[in-house]
Amino acid sequence: MRWLQRFGLVAAAVAALLFGVAAQAEAAAPHNVGWLYTQGRSGAVFFDADLAGYPSYEKITVCDNKTDERGIIAKLTGYDTAWNPIYVSVRDPSNNSHCEAQWDNYFADGFPVYVTVCEYWGTHEENCANAEGVA
Repeated sequence: MRWLQRFGLVAAAVAALLFGVAAQAEAAAPHNVGWLYTQGRSGAVFFDADLAGYPSYEKITVCDNKTDERGIIAKLTGYDTAWNPIYVSVRDPSNNSHCEAQWDNYFADGFPVYVTVCEYWGTHEENCANAEGVA
């Protein structure tokens, strides 16, 4: 009976090791999301997956391209190195010839980042578009 318990522990350890190796094998090279425009092209976001000169840093640039009493919001979702979900949002509230940008080491390198860009006013959002990049 003890050999069954030991076999079960060994099998669990092997499965955990294989799962960890498989998860690491899924990591991919950084992939930007070029300019992703809202429906109607009133605004856009650029997700730079590997900011030049700053390895592992991601830069998010949001631009409101239309004067219409609406702003543009970019929402990004990914994971940190411990697989905790990370949510980042950046807003450009007005078309003033100035885009808003933020950069940091937000997401785990080599794993997907889901990007959404929308028009917003108050708490309402519409005309959204979605894409996927890799941090």
